[in-house]
Amino acid sequence: MTEDFEAILQGGSEELAARTSALPAAMVRERGDELRRRHRMATAALAVALVAAVGGGAFAVTGHSRQAPPPEAVVSPTTPATFTAPPTVTPKPPSAAPDGPAATSPSSPPSPPCRSLVVPQGVKDAVTLAYRRSQPGLVHIAPVKGTFYYGECDGVFYAGTSFTPTADATENELVQLQDEGGAEKYFTKAKGSAWTFVAGDGLPRDPGGCAAIREIPARLAALWGDCLARP
Repeated sequence: MTEDFEAILQGGSEELAARTSALPAAMVRERGDELRRRHRMATAALAVALVAAVGGGAFAVTGHSRQAPPPEAVVSPTTPATFTAPPTVTPKPPSAAPDGPAATSPSSPPSPPCRSLVVPQGVKDAVTLAYRRSQPGLVHIAPVKGTFYYGECDGVFYAGTSFTPTADATENELVQLQDEGGAEKYFTKAKGSAWTFVAGDGLPRDPGGCAAIREIPARLAALWGDCLARP
């Protein structure tokens, strides 16, 4: 038991010695920190005093502060408001509605432009050849002089003539032409094609002449005098 007491006593002595030796060091550090804080505060106060002294001297020399005066307000002239009058709308009187559908007269198709032409010999030969092709057995024939009609309507050519036998016609040709009675024959030629036999007066001949032939335009028939020059 004596040994335990001695051990406890020794431990307490060591702890007391540690606390006693550590206390002065802590106090020394605390005092040093306090001195440093006071030094910093004194330095800051001195700096503030110097700045105030310099600023006051500058104000005393110039007589006014360094701040720029406030800018003057710029006043723009007021633009007078313009007033636009609304457009005047004039009411239109209602248009009178028709009592019934407008009467329209039927219009006939316009007649093609036509012209009567002077016939060249080449056209006479081509028309004679076209009639020969349409009438097998008729070779020795020629158009009757003074009764050849030739013209053009809307790009299509027309011809009308009667035929007579030539001096070398055969008996059969003479009989065939006699049966025909020398009636007027009509031909057409479209652009790029050959002459074609299309119609004849027939027997007896129509009093209207070529105006009665539907293949001949009425306007051209009028220019030809309805092909009634030969009795």
